Amino acid sequence: MTRHHVQCTFEGCGEAASYKIAARWSDGGFAELKTYGFACSNHLGPVFQLAEERQHQYKPAPNEVVEELAIFRYESGKRDRQLQRLWGLEDNYRT
Repeated sequence: MTRHHVQCTFEGCGEAASYKIAARWSDGGFAELKTYGFACSNHLGPVFQLAEERQHQYKPAPNEVVEELAIFRYESGKRDRQLQRLWGLEDNYRT
């Protein structure tokens, strides 16, 4: 499997991502993580809060289900289902 260097999505930051901000998404027949952003340790809060704003603005189609926003430890080369959810961090950043 090819490994890619994923950068923090905070504007102007070039650091490697340590976290993936995503929500479980399903259309009834298929499910995956819908990615809202990637963050380095320094920008986790701002990236999470921007992702939260975007998620609140999203209007799912009638057959779509988008669960709550979550923070996962990002590890290059791992599939979404292998990523560890960091439950404790999420409460620190929810608005």
